[in-house]
Amino acid sequence: MPECPKGAIMGDSLGSYRSAMRDAWRGWWINWPLSQRIRVGDVLDTTGDTIRPAGDLAKYGITFETGAAAPPADFLYDANGSVKVTFKLAGATPQGFSALAAADAGALVSFDGSSSVLALFTGLTQDRFADTRAVAAGLVRRYWSGDWAKELAGVTDVIAAAGGTVLAAAERDASAELRVDAHAGVGPIKLADLSGKVAVARSSAVGLQWTGTEVTPFYRVFRLRRDWLNRVETDYGPKQPGRGAAPGVVPPLLVEEARDDPDSVLEAL
Repeated sequence: MPECPKGAIMGDSLGSYRSAMRDAWRGWWINWPLSQRIRVGDVLDTTGDTIRPAGDLAKYGITFETGAAAPPADFLYDANGSVKVTFKLAGATPQGFSALAAADAGALVSFDGSSSVLALFTGLTQDRFADTRAVAAGLVRRYWSGDWAKELAGVTDVIAAAGGTVLAAAERDASAELRVDAHAGVGPIKLADLSGKVAVARSSAVGLQWTGTEVTPFYRVFRLRRDWLNRVETDYGPKQPGRGAAPGVVPPLLVEEARDDPDSVLEAL
């Protein structure tokens, strides 16, 4: 049987991770790599099939303030129990471990399924727009003036984590041994100790393995509503090249609508 290229294995396992996170975090975009910084107010160009950075809202003359929300403190995904974690205390020699020294503390992660995923994020925080109405009104003005294209989208919410660890199997019966930080190895080990400050000492048939601190796993994205754009074109005429939807000042009614009901102007992407 021909050997599967390493890149293909990682691609399949990354797909398993993305699929699992989409089910668990519906409505959120899945960031990868986790070290990639995403900030509220970042702008994305969604033209075609490629998502490209396009600056931030300040670049388009739109000001905003951010506020904090309250996500769960920690998040664990273990593929409905198809992932087993066996802990090892420093000085102990439990069965199944082969890469950790007797003095090491850590864990053995075993996967039952060929697409099983373990994702652990701790110290979650959420940043978001403090006032969506002001952002919606600003976008209406920029769209009318021709500075904001309908293909542009913006980041409304960002989930950050103090630490994160992601492992995804490439085959059945995959496994990995994790060595925890020396300070975490003092006393009983908890799942939270496997998030971020660990090293993969050994892995077998694991297609995706990532661990680190100060990560950004999830974010939300918005754009101008398509039905709103169609209504503006019907009521005020199509946009002209290099100009807004029509000459002159933006109709006050459109700005008022954005301030009164931003959901009528913006939609999640």
